[in-house]
Amino acid sequence: MKKISLIFLCLSFTVFQLAAQKTDVINFYLTPSLSADLLDKHGLFIKNFLEKETGLTIKMIIPDTYDELVDNFNSATPCFAMMSSQSYILANQKYGAMVKLRTVRFGHSVYYGMIITRAASGIKSIKDLNGKTFAYTDELSTSGYLYPRKMFEKNKIQLGKQTFVKKHDEVVRLVYEGKVEGGAAFYSPPSSDGVMRDARARLKEKFPDIENKVVIIAKTDPIPNDPIVFSKNFNPDVARKLYTGLVKLATDAKGKQTLLDLYGTEGFVKASDADYNSLRSVMGSGK
Repeated sequence: MKKISLIFLCLSFTVFQLAAQKTDVINFYLTPSLSADLLDKHGLFIKNFLEKETGLTIKMIIPDTYDELVDNFNSATPCFAMMSSQSYILANQKYGAMVKLRTVRFGHSVYYGMIITRAASGIKSIKDLNGKTFAYTDELSTSGYLYPRKMFEKNKIQLGKQTFVKKHDEVVRLVYEGKVEGGAAFYSPPSSDGVMRDARARLKEKFPDIENKVVIIAKTDPIPNDPIVFSKNFNPDVARKLYTGLVKLATDAKGKQTLLDLYGTEGFVKASDADYNSLRSVMGSGK
């Protein structure tokens, strides 16, 4: 009888936990790597799609910084996020966050960082950046800071004045306008017909000549693609509904375009924490 009562109590707790996450608000965070307008527009579509698919109540939030995004996983409110790979490792290490999906971008599950400069700058290699002004995105960005910084350290390059501007497209803009001599942003290979797909593409409409005026002088080692992450103790059944909804979103015509416009995402594959061990090694952060 005691055993039956214990089983009943466990089942009751599970049902209660599931019901709580069905009725309570779940926070949904986006990585603040693009302009607020883009994040608001596309993030709202994703939020509404997932609410319709799951019946859950979701609140979309755009943190001001990568640090803030990571620390939100310490909240008692259940949350999930589209976040950078490095931010995930910190959220996992500090707050037990869990990865469930990994993005696919241009048919690949890895991407790169790139070092850019103006074509007219006379800078031909990263060694020429010694003493030069340089723009990074954020200190918690893999392609926009961590990997490029490691590259500079390995090659014993001492940059001049360095600035952090948060957004990849902002780094590109500063380089294009000659306000810094070099910058770091994300890189993905061009399409089979030569269409640009790296961070410069974000400003192609505004600056049609950007591909010729802003050139790539180096690329980093491969970086595991961005994860979809859930907070510790997130109800697994509710999490499954959400990440299944995201997979379905990527097969919906408007949903797929939204993901492409937001983070260049084509779809998702299942992921495990071990997928990010190589990045942990680069960060010097053991499991």
